Amino acid sequence: MMALFIVRHGKSPMQNNDHARPLSIIGTQQAQLAGQFIAKSTAHKPMIICSDAARTKQTAECIAGVLKVTDIQPEATYYGANVGHWCDAIIQNNQQKALVLVGHNPTITQLSHYLSQDSRFMFKPACVTHLQLEINADGLILPAQLLATFKPETQ
Repeated sequence: MMALFIVRHGKSPMQNNDHARPLSIIGTQQAQLAGQFIAKSTAHKPMIICSDAARTKQTAECIAGVLKVTDIQPEATYYGANVGHWCDAIIQNNQQKALVLVGHNPTITQLSHYLSQDSRFMFKPACVTHLQLEINADGLILPAQLLATFKPETQ
């Protein structure tokens, strides 16, 4: 069984270069709150996978700082990823006890809905779903168990 955390990046200001958009001050606070939620939800040190966009990398770094982990893997593939790309990442890292995926909407919301087969939760900036996921030789066993959702409250 894997503890899986699906995270949307924190709030970031609009600008011309979407890939280079940084987190705002509020986005940084949101990402730290997401990290605190994850820290309270698992005793395992997770691997963190994110897109290579500035705002997802910064969100992942904030979460890693709270969790005191250094294993962050930013990859260009996840900037424009679809649900299948993220599922492949989960399967490729099936030996992990805990995994954090940090990405963009609408794909992050779609991934959570697909894995949990529950479409009630919509991802705002730095929202998190915590799933318990089983993986076998044939792939992901669905639905994953939806354990909790988190929406950071910031000013």
